Amino acid sequence: MQAFFADTTAIDNAPLMPSGEIRRYREKLALWEAKTRVIRDEMNAIEEPKRAAIIKEYVDKYPEEIQAALTKPESDRSPFEALMVAKAKLYLDPESPQYLAPTKAVLAKLKGDPKKRWVELNADLGKFVELHPGKLPVGTGMTDLGLEAPKTYVLRRGIYDAPKEEVQPGFLSILDPRPARVVAPKRVESTGRRTALANVLTDPENPLTARVMVNRIWQYHFGNGLVGTPSDFGVKGDQPTHPQLLDWLASELVRNGWSLKYLHRLIMTSSVYRESSAYREAASKADPDDNLLWHFPRSRLEGEVIADSALAVSGLLDPKMGGPSVFPELPPGMSVFGGWPVTKDESERNRRSIYVFVRRNTRYPLFESFDMPDTHESCPRRNVTTSPVQALTLLNNKLTLEWAQHLAERVIQSAGGDLSKQIETAYRLALSRPPDQAEKKIVGDFFKRHGGLVAERHGAGEPLALPSNLPQKSDPVQMATLVDLCHTLINANEFVYRN
Repeated sequence: MQAFFADTTAIDNAPLMPSGEIRRYREKLALWEAKTRVIRDEMNAIEEPKRAAIIKEYVDKYPEEIQAALTKPESDRSPFEALMVAKAKLYLDPESPQYLAPTKAVLAKLKGDPKKRWVELNADLGKFVELHPGKLPVGTGMTDLGLEAPKTYVLRRGIYDAPKEEVQPGFLSILDPRPARVVAPKRVESTGRRTALANVLTDPENPLTARVMVNRIWQYHFGNGLVGTPSDFGVKGDQPTHPQLLDWLASELVRNGWSLKYLHRLIMTSSVYRESSAYREAASKADPDDNLLWHFPRSRLEGEVIADSALAVSGLLDPKMGGPSVFPELPPGMSVFGGWPVTKDESERNRRSIYVFVRRNTRYPLFESFDMPDTHESCPRRNVTTSPVQALTLLNNKLTLEWAQHLAERVIQSAGGDLSKQIETAYRLALSRPPDQAEKKIVGDFFKRHGGLVAERHGAGEPLALPSNLPQKSDPVQMATLVDLCHTLINANEFVYRN
């Protein structure tokens, strides 16, 4: 498998714009460059000695053969040398986000008159900011380095400089013992190896790809896959509980153009997905692990989904798609190696959890409490635990209280000052259902009992948690009690569990 990717390197600056927009962008950039060339040339002359020193210090750490490859003309490099140079350029190319010597790093080393002059020039450069088209949207991808791939070897004990016999690209020998059929595409600088692999993976006759995808999606919906080991379909993995269903869903996925939306709809409109979560003693005795899916398995939501759900019911969720990651606030006193620059725009912090930045050595605390996987390794299936930390996190978290305050504001906007309408609206917004008679009585009693406690705190001058926009002439005691009700609903099992 490794041989398929032997000629592959990362590309961190692939433009994410149509060709016409890229052309117009470059025209604007060329105009800015022409107007600022004299200023930038002088700034570069000041920066260059420090930049060269930073790069030299790094390059000197490379083995001699890699240093030699860096100085060779591109046409004289072997395929292996070309690959090593491409890896080094991740740190030596000014266009790379991992560049070692950006202006910020150089500026930190400038002192005295050179730095003073650089600051003056930078101020002059700022006068042309309106001409600059901004940063070009780019993405990360993979690319081939050329038509010839470096050789791939079996390594003695895995030691990189102890090669044994050479190996060619190939697939699972139990399925096809022959070397892969690789044909270089025309008019493209590529070996064709990754294309050959992609063609096999997406071949409708491939028995593995579609089944693995289907199993993962089933696992997402039901908590367990039809095959209990989602990353192991081999002889050491679990046998499918419903092999015919797995085969049929896989064939349906392929037949419908690999449409995941079709597959989600197919599963979610099925009778098995719409099963009740109610417990049945006879069925439980016959199938205690629910392998036959005699009821829908209750499952707690992931931390990310809990946050998104709370943002949605509170009316704070920003549904904007795309863009850079966001950095929500962290608990006081928490430090992060590498930094955590909190996003200044509060609405940006309220975007879906998929946009929350992930540091390998730091998991966002709210998500970590609800079993966010270890970011140092792959995770075929999340562990699901139940611990006091989870309840305490939701109960005492500053974020949860803010969500409750905004949910209370939505309730007031919809129901006005009528308490019975407020209770019904709060249930409908938080739990997507009206309260039953018993719940109405319990909540009514809660307002009387808890309202008295809130009134005592208010009389003692203690601050109250109130809706974000308090209506005029409203009773702060009732409003604070409503916030506490909303806080309770967000903490309810029914909110954080899928039934």
